[in-house]
Amino acid sequence: MESIELIDLEFQRLQALKEQSRAVSLGDLTQQLARQRNRFVWPLLVGSLAVYFGLLIAVLSLPGWMTTAIYGEMNLGLLAVCLQMALTIGTFWLYCAWAARRYDGGAAALLIAAQSAEAEVNADAKTEGHHA
Repeated sequence: MESIELIDLEFQRLQALKEQSRAVSLGDLTQQLARQRNRFVWPLLVGSLAVYFGLLIAVLSLPGWMTTAIYGEMNLGLLAVCLQMALTIGTFWLYCAWAARRYDGGAAALLIAAQSAEAEVNADAKTEGHHA
């Protein structure tokens, strides 16, 4: 009787180690994906904000220059507004293109790994429930 209890304890210990290593690997995948995203997003954000505030400061501090005609009715102020809109659209497009090429696949793989780990845990719980 004692040997069955020892076997059961060893089985539970191995199951706990298996679940712990699975959780660690999912955590590692999540952190790796977050680092990959951060390496792209933060420089993009800083660059976009620098241009945005640079244009804002230029418009506010140089109002005389903003009325300088460039071509027909187009002046530097309108050009600054058009540049800001182009920057917004360009930043959105750049992020979407990057995400589709580099990020979405990793996020999908992480989701599948998490779902399969959850399914294994649920299957193990059902198996343990039937043996109890």
